[in-house]
Amino acid sequence: MKLLPAVLVLVLVLILVLNQVVHGPPCPPPRYATVLNPNGVEARPAPTGGHEKKPSSATFFVFGDDLADNGNLPPTGPVTQMSRQWAYPYGSNYVDADGFPRPNTPSGRFSNYKIQSDFIATMLGLEEAPQAHALTAKKTCDPSGMTFATGGAGVLHSTSHEVPALAKQVDTFRKMVKDGTITEKQLSHSVALMAFSGNDYAGTGVSGLSSPNDINAYIGKVTKEIAANVDQLLKLGVTKVLVNNLHPIGCTPSHTRINNYTTCDIFENLGASIHNDNLKQVMTSKKNVYIVDVYTAFINIVDHGAGKGSELSKQFKRKLSPCCESLDSGGYCGQQGESSTELLYTVCDNSNRFFYWDDMHPTHAGWEAVMKQLEKPLREFVNQA
Repeated sequence: MKLLPAVLVLVLVLILVLNQVVHGPPCPPPRYATVLNPNGVEARPAPTGGHEKKPSSATFFVFGDDLADNGNLPPTGPVTQMSRQWAYPYGSNYVDADGFPRPNTPSGRFSNYKIQSDFIATMLGLEEAPQAHALTAKKTCDPSGMTFATGGAGVLHSTSHEVPALAKQVDTFRKMVKDGTITEKQLSHSVALMAFSGNDYAGTGVSGLSSPNDINAYIGKVTKEIAANVDQLLKLGVTKVLVNNLHPIGCTPSHTRINNYTTCDIFENLGASIHNDNLKQVMTSKKNVYIVDVYTAFINIVDHGAGKGSELSKQFKRKLSPCCESLDSGGYCGQQGESSTELLYTVCDNSNRFFYWDDMHPTHAGWEAVMKQLEKPLREFVNQA
């Protein structure tokens, strides 16, 4: 792989060092427990009847981190940063299978309702993303597929030893294929998604790196690991693989809060672009693999002032600030005080006007706008013979 221009790598070194200072050490591993949100509403349980699958639909397998987790990272009591997706206000715009609103119904997703994998599932003829592995009985796999993505996961490194990185997720999938839990019939018309948000560049994996050559080699290692696991999925029988590139990290509220949510951090976005260039290089020659350009889809929306840009962009009054905002810069959406009734965050009145739900993840409306841009090429790729 070609070495990156020295000035870009030096900038990325600075980014990574600052990440360690700003974000601090990774969150502690979660503990399994039942959790209620502050309003006394229990987190949404795993579906009991499986996800509805139309006869012509594909089987869907999802790998990644909190961008695609729908229940693998467990709830805890009390709520922590690693379990907030199981408590209010997450899932606050949830709608049940019959179309009836069920507010305050967290489902393990890091958003107020649907996430990217749900929208892709709909394209594939499914009702929603397939059930989380952690919520599925052993030796079973829903006809719709399975979600292995886990909040806090990385390609090489995760935020906790209990959170499976990409290779571990794929290995779990491999074992289920080998023992027949995932059938040849399911694989014969299957689509996989890999969705990672950059934990490898913000966690312990980069803490000891400082030289341009080391950083360049590390980025190459991350993207090559993605490529190796894509090869593994294809070898196991998956027919189509979707791979997200890295979204513009510098536009997330965790990075725009410092300037009152007015502009993106161009250096963070440069780091994402370097990763994406490397990813494109290692994926170019692969068949039945498609890079999902979430970077451009995000930028088309958030890199415009209020009322400017495309119609998709204009629908968002707030593009760089979160609907759910912690009161403290070091806090998080859903954070509680000493009692569960003391809420250390605020929630907007209309989430449809906000692109971001919390400090990192889009709202349902945000994901919907992103996927509207990507739907046509995704459908064309999936439907290719």
